[in-house]
Amino acid sequence: MQRQVSSIQPNRNSFRSPPNSAVRLALDENELAARWGLSVKTLRRWRQEKLGPIHLKLGSRVTYLIHHIEVYERRVSRHSTSSAVYQ
Repeated sequence: MQRQVSSIQPNRNSFRSPPNSAVRLALDENELAARWGLSVKTLRRWRQEKLGPIHLKLGSRVTYLIHHIEVYERRVSRHSTSSAVYQ
């Protein structure tokens, strides 16, 4: 009877996930505008006026971390239309 011995060390590639199941960490301004049903121009104006979620700018590329988007969404969500938005 033969026993198969498995290696204790994992395969180098065993911890990598395939590209199609990669976890997204950030959205660009077009993706965020689509998520919220806004125009990209509105997001650009918000950045100028220091409104909206925290953004990152690398060169000419603007991105928003998913974490910052979700924090912002929780902060501005309301239970009533008579509630103040920005506190």
